[in-house]
Amino acid sequence: MAFNSRPLRDITQQDIDDYQRDGAVCLRKVFDRDWIEMLEPLARDVIIDKKDVGLLPTIPGRYMARCMPEYRKFIFESPLAEAAGQVMQSKEIRFFFDEFFAKPPQSDAATLWHCDRMAFPVEGKMVPSLWIPLTPIVKENCLEVLAGTQHDDVPYWLFSPNARKMIKPDDRVAHPDIESRRDEEGLRFLKWDMEPGDMLVVHPWVLHYSAGNPTDDWRVAVSERVFGDDIRWAPRPDCLNIAGVSFDEMLEGEKPEGSHFPLLWSQDGRSDDDSQYPRGFATRWPKRDMGGVNEYDTFQKMKVKEDAGELSQKDSAPVN
Repeated sequence: MAFNSRPLRDITQQDIDDYQRDGAVCLRKVFDRDWIEMLEPLARDVIIDKKDVGLLPTIPGRYMARCMPEYRKFIFESPLAEAAGQVMQSKEIRFFFDEFFAKPPQSDAATLWHCDRMAFPVEGKMVPSLWIPLTPIVKENCLEVLAGTQHDDVPYWLFSPNARKMIKPDDRVAHPDIESRRDEEGLRFLKWDMEPGDMLVVHPWVLHYSAGNPTDDWRVAVSERVFGDDIRWAPRPDCLNIAGVSFDEMLEGEKPEGSHFPLLWSQDGRSDDDSQYPRGFATRWPKRDMGGVNEYDTFQKMKVKEDAGELSQKDSAPVN
């Protein structure tokens, strides 16, 4: 099988400029079809059939490279890191984590307009989402970006599992109502028709969204999260937890390194193999039914509470 380790086409200056200007770029033909044919059926096993392959029962859409050899191979051997490094103009790319995003056929489940900036326990801008479709994508079910919003320095409040248990700090801003602004002059909304093998590089500060899925098949994508040169630890209690790494190990101002954040690519040819990257998780649990991959309903409920001012009340902490 032809598993390419370099992008099938060169990353161009236009790609780099588009990313810098818009906060997202669609890279065509990054991966050979063999990568997709290996990954897609396994994704369907987990997402549709809820097959227990050793992923966290509560978050079965994350950390696939810990338990699924094919996804591990994709992280360490595919051209995703090189393509990301070249687009961001980063000298190194380290692995952060991976996750699935999926929507069933004829679904109206919409992802809220948001940005990922405050989700992660880091400072810096080189922690993109590498959004890779495993099924054909039409504009109506593609991730959508409000171009240029990565230039806005706004600490939006994000509904991470930790944040849902907190009172929203006064300095955090609610995500804006972008849908009502679609006809506003000067705004550019970007979405793409995509084929498996293409890849979006999405800036962590850019506002993005996804509508439902009007097609007759599942829409399935994998998102690879990576670190570039400017990323430094900045843990906060509202951030996502990272399996196997406590906030105590995220030393403020230090560069993420070590076995959990292997070097996938560098301009000078250095990289780590997968021998030290964890397999499985640090704990065990009874066999449980696998939960859903995405949390659209939860996010919608939290948005209603946010709009009502309930997340800022000081007399009691919010609940899910």
